[in-house]
Amino acid sequence: MDQPVHTTSSGPATGAPLTALRVIVLLHLAAILWEGATAGQLVTFNTDALPAHYFGAFGVHAAAGAQLLAAAWLWSRARRAALGLAVLSLVAFGLGFLQAALGTYGPLQVHVPLAVALMALVAWTAALAWRRPATSA
Repeated sequence: MDQPVHTTSSGPATGAPLTALRVIVLLHLAAILWEGATAGQLVTFNTDALPAHYFGAFGVHAAAGAQLLAAAWLWSRARRAALGLAVLSLVAFGLGFLQAALGTYGPLQVHVPLAVALMALVAWTAALAWRRPATSA
């Protein structure tokens, strides 16, 4: 007899959303690392890295949006158990845009520390996502 699909905090309904979140948060981390690598080239006055850094920001924003969608999907299945992941993903999404805007229009003295904070926030989200069992998010 087939088991019904549950939408509670435990059960197979959280497997696919959690897997999606795990994959996407790793892609988000990779995009942020790319930005850090290209930023390192920029501070050594290698201006050839500017286009890679500029367009890499679009990758960060796309990954942040996908992460937010995956976290919302997981939250729709697991509710309270996944609320923290959804909130952290929302904060990372907003902070990424603020951080990028400050890189373009604001002082680098704020842009760089916010980049470090964004990396820590996304790493924290990844750690939480990978800490959860696939059947109970």
